Amino acid sequence: MGISIGSVGRVEPLEALEQVQRVEYRLQDGQKNSEIHSFSENLHASVAPSDELIAANVEVKAHERAHMAALGAYAAGPINYNYITLPDGSKYAVGGSIKVDLTPVPGDPEATIRKARAIINAAGAVSSPSPADIRVAAQAYQMEMQAQRELEASREKDEGEADGSARSLKGGVLV
Repeated sequence: MGISIGSVGRVEPLEALEQVQRVEYRLQDGQKNSEIHSFSENLHASVAPSDELIAANVEVKAHERAHMAALGAYAAGPINYNYITLPDGSKYAVGGSIKVDLTPVPGDPEATIRKARAIINAAGAVSSPSPADIRVAAQAYQMEMQAQRELEASREKDEGEADGSARSLKGGVLV
């Protein structure tokens, strides 16, 4: 008794793998391994990516490229994609991420503010930010607020020193 691929029809990738495993189990009892192998090959060859998988691949790649373009030098590495691999070896991106450098610029609150704003803009550079995008934007905002406080404290200190040196001048003589 042979098994025809025509009885399987179009199948989603995970369903196809489960079906192969069920058929292999069922056929192990008395049928030749060549029939199992033949069925598996035919099934794998017939698995086509769904429209949703193709659309997800396009959307994920566009999403991550938008982040990368906005991040520029603040990306701490390349885009990392999570792929689903079909039995024919074709890969489709179903997720992705980019590491972001969320450390302040040492001794330069103004540069830290510019960096934080660039990261916030990168997180919002997509039409529908993910929860991870929102978390990164929140962390960058906190970094920006801390840098703002440092900048204000530095300006107040500079103004205080300027006022003190002006008070110490009396009659053209430094006291």
